[in-house]
Amino acid sequence: MSKPIEPGGGGGFSGIGKDGARSSPGLKQAQGGGKRCRARSTEERILQTAEALFAEHGFDAISTKQLACCAGVSIGALYHHFEGKEALYDAAAQRAFSRSSIAPLAMFHSADAPEIRLRRLVAWFIGSIVSDRHFGLLLQRELLDPRPGRVTLVNIAAFQEALCHCKALLSQLIPDVEVDKAVAAMLALSFGFANLKGLYAIVPSVQVSLATPDEIAAYATCLLLDGLRAPPLQQSRLPLGEAGQCRSRA
Repeated sequence: MSKPIEPGGGGGFSGIGKDGARSSPGLKQAQGGGKRCRARSTEERILQTAEALFAEHGFDAISTKQLACCAGVSIGALYHHFEGKEALYDAAAQRAFSRSSIAPLAMFHSADAPEIRLRRLVAWFIGSIVSDRHFGLLLQRELLDPRPGRVTLVNIAAFQEALCHCKALLSQLIPDVEVDKAVAAMLALSFGFANLKGLYAIVPSVQVSLATPDEIAAYATCLLLDGLRAPPLQQSRLPLGEAGQCRSRA
């Protein structure tokens, strides 16, 4: 006759549940894992919702009540996962930046000429902000309208690595360049050309000639480098009229 299985013995049962059913360690682990999965799922849903709302409308225009409602969770659940709206914004933006601001490693170790590498880097950047709308909008907000009293998210390592590489390439191409101004100009050109859809009706040829990130990058890079290499304009060559408008010299 086989020996009865004792509670907690070698048969794998660890005890008796409230309803009299035996429970096993594997069952408890599965139940705990299910709760963790549900928690992660809830947190991910909140982050996805926050990323979209903050990108489209900005930090100040969205309330925690709207965030919770759109995510399909209670206010209590939102605060269970995040300390507040500021913490949720940072987590959502970090999520977008980590996803789209990491340039391919091969881009940093290429043996191609600096101008080709710069153009490739700009094409990658434009492709990122075009293909990932939320990342592009959040980055644009961080660059153009940072909120006072907080560290801007463009300081995260992934973005800084690409930025430092861009500065190094510009310094190689034009040794005496004011590199920070040059990078600012490149970012402005990239964002400008990447958001030209509203101008297609006015300048339809742009939709054809600047249709891809590679085409935009080639044109923007040439504009920037030609402008930086040009001799500086003398103030006397562009005198201002009384109305503050440039007038040609006789």
